[in-house]
Amino acid sequence: MGMNALSEKLRQAREARALTIEQAASATRIRAHYLSAMEAGDFSSLPSRVHTRGFLRAYAEFLALDAEPLLLELEGGDTGPAKESEPEIPNAVSEVEPDEAPPAEVIFRSVGGMLLRQRELLGLSLEDVERHTHLRQHYLEALEAGNLDGLPSPVQARGMLNNYAAFVGLDPEPLLLRFADGLQARLQAKRANEVSSRPAGSYLKQPASVPVRGVLDRRGVFNRRGVLSRQRLLSNDLLVGGSIILFLIVFIVWGAIRIFDTVSTSQPTATAPSIAEVLLATATPSETPTPMPPTATPLAPQQLFPTFPVATGTLTGTIAGPGQAGVQVYLTIRQRGYLRVIVDGKVEFDGRVTPGSAYPFVGNSQVEVLAGNAAGVQVFYNGGDYGVMGEFGELVNQIYTPQGVLAPTPTITSTPPPTLPAPPAAATAPALP
Repeated sequence: MGMNALSEKLRQAREARALTIEQAASATRIRAHYLSAMEAGDFSSLPSRVHTRGFLRAYAEFLALDAEPLLLELEGGDTGPAKESEPEIPNAVSEVEPDEAPPAEVIFRSVGGMLLRQRELLGLSLEDVERHTHLRQHYLEALEAGNLDGLPSPVQARGMLNNYAAFVGLDPEPLLLRFADGLQARLQAKRANEVSSRPAGSYLKQPASVPVRGVLDRRGVFNRRGVLSRQRLLSNDLLVGGSIILFLIVFIVWGAIRIFDTVSTSQPTATAPSIAEVLLATATPSETPTPMPPTATPLAPQQLFPTFPVATGTLTGTIAGPGQAGVQVYLTIRQRGYLRVIVDGKVEFDGRVTPGSAYPFVGNSQVEVLAGNAAGVQVFYNGGDYGVMGEFGELVNQIYTPQGVLAPTPTITSTPPPTLPAPPAAATAPALP
């Protein structure tokens, strides 16, 4: 009867809060079939007496019931044969004899015992904890056993302890503080062992070949803070970061130099003609301008000074119109070559030209154009398209006047005959005495 009354109290308290078995299992982290067994009075289905008392206490506190009378009622009832005895787990340093283990190990085992006890109270296995916390099972076993050597590092052990405690419903802060006390006790024991293992006076006597770095503290322990600080300054992270910064600086400087060179080389500059072109130009005989007769067919009006026109063929020299005032010549460059332009007796341009450039010239009496590559210069004279000046590599010289296009006539310049050297004077014999 006692078990039925206990189970009825649990079921009525759950129904009064309008909760289902699944909702209660999710809130208490106790499996649903264990809760159903307790509400049915079948406490023998629970794993052990430890689990039975832990599940009943957690379920009663969740349902806002007083757990102590329920536990007394449970102990007075018939719960069946015990499956296993309750393990005795120390949860404080005072519960373990000082001679059994060092103080640090006692602290770690007490923290692990709290985790083990809470996990068993909730009826969770190590596989369940591993699946929900993503902590490997051998790490969980090391935490519960207080085996710090079985964990990767103290820092990772603190994180695992925090996750484990939060999952089983314990407050992580007291456990973390207790764990920090264990680390401090372990460090002090290690330092004490180092001091006791050294002979007396070894701290003040250093080898002559080894420089003394650091100071002695008040306890006589050699402190190497100066060495550690220098090692931190020359850490791998600092070296890698400095190398990356240096590489970026070199890359930026190299890119700026490349951009400057590209911009400077892209701007065309007029250069002086080669010595071969100068000699070829001077070897041409001088010509006398001869006016060319006008053509009977007038040219169609075109736009004056168009932008980069393309000629379809070479046109012969024709005048734009008799009596037209002034001379307007527009030159577009289609190929590389040498160009000299003389306007009214004054040299306006003398140098090399590049494709895509254009040069307008306006004169009163005449505009003389000398092209080293006649196929690369297209002429627009007084609004008319006269095409390119000649063939590829041909040297052409044309004069544009208000009356028309003049072709210079060659004149032959006489060359004086070479002057022969005078013959040497005949030698005379000396007079006899």
